[in-house]
Amino acid sequence: MRRDMNNIDHDLLYKKRMIGQMLYEDPDIVEVIDNSNIDPTCPDEILYENIFPFIRVPDTQDVAKSYITFAIDDIEQGLRNDAMKRQHIQFVIFVHKDKVKTKWGIPRHDLLGYLIQDIFNLSNKLGLQINFQTSREGVTDTDYCTRTLHFEIITPNSLKPYKTNPYEVKSIVHNHDKKVQHESV
Repeated sequence: MRRDMNNIDHDLLYKKRMIGQMLYEDPDIVEVIDNSNIDPTCPDEILYENIFPFIRVPDTQDVAKSYITFAIDDIEQGLRNDAMKRQHIQFVIFVHKDKVKTKWGIPRHDLLGYLIQDIFNLSNKLGLQINFQTSREGVTDTDYCTRTLHFEIITPNSLKPYKTNPYEVKSIVHNHDKKVQHESV
């Protein structure tokens, strides 16, 4: 690959990585998900097993599981300022009907929703403050109940003056000295 995949400068990809890490580093999330196959000393193993950085609807399966899925989207540039934009983070929690009951007397999807809201609401860990918007309960079929949470962030729009696409053959900006060239593109 021509691009350095370990050093990507893209806020959505960075924030997805951070959200996943914030979830699997929280011992209460790992405990409430209730996957006995996950080694508590290696909680990152839960990523792509029970925590997915995209919205994924589980298949009907023999093994009952709990899932946290999430997505982050750019919604629009700021209405008054092009340097800012709105982003929405959506979490969808899926819990199999056989896993809903917990030892704490709280339905598992509601408890996971509470923990996610507790971790992310009013947090500044993704840059600017994350604000809780909505929480809705639902179902997918006869096997899974859900809880969907929405958060919003107002964040810089990543405007980079004088930067052009480094993969184009010709550029109006010379990448070394940042002077505008007078070539026709």
